[in-house]
Amino acid sequence: MSTADAAAEQYANLRRLILEQQLKPGTLLLETALAARFGVSRTPVREALARLAQEGLITKQKRGYVVDELSPEEIIEVFDVRILLECAAVEKAATDCDDFRLAHLQQLTEQLDELIATLRTAIDTGDTATQAATGEAILAANVRWHEALRAGSRNRTLIRMINQLMDVQKIYNPLMKVHDLAEISKGQQQHHELVAALRDRDPARAREIMTDHLTRVRQIRVAEFARSLHSAEQRGGSS
Repeated sequence: MSTADAAAEQYANLRRLILEQQLKPGTLLLETALAARFGVSRTPVREALARLAQEGLITKQKRGYVVDELSPEEIIEVFDVRILLECAAVEKAATDCDDFRLAHLQQLTEQLDELIATLRTAIDTGDTATQAATGEAILAANVRWHEALRAGSRNRTLIRMINQLMDVQKIYNPLMKVHDLAEISKGQQQHHELVAALRDRDPARAREIMTDHLTRVRQIRVAEFARSLHSAEQRGGSS
């Protein structure tokens, strides 16, 4: 295996471990230890760490690298930039999205409608197992929906930049889950409005809806993140 291929493999390994929080925030990453762990030389590990630092997932220290700590400031910054990029993508989608992509987005919207209806029934009947399973299914479906919306922009550079931001957000997502049915339903209503704006070829309306949508999501997610941190601190203080 070439050095470039080995570096790419180690980059993928480390990136996955960070995003899945198997390497938790604050973890010290040393070339020698990682090279021994993966059974490779230090060179591909060094290149992989430098690449991860460029992406903002880790920070270089005097001795090695450290997985970045989670902070309210960073997730707010992520959402601020995401709003800018997602609005640009949805404006582009309103003019460039073809019929096939629009039909796919409509199909995903209808799938979310069905999942939300299932969640509503589970809440009404007190079926906690179905609530949990459907909540996870809604999260996954929501990711697919937004990916399809970005694909409608047909701008690979813009999509790549948004995906890099979403990788940072993935680290925070376990601490920012939204369980309120009213909020989920409101978000889905805006999904329908966005599809309508794309169908009408109205980029200004699409931008307006997306700005409001992500501003609401930012407020809700950051508040949930703060609650999660507070709960973790309380558990730590009582142990």
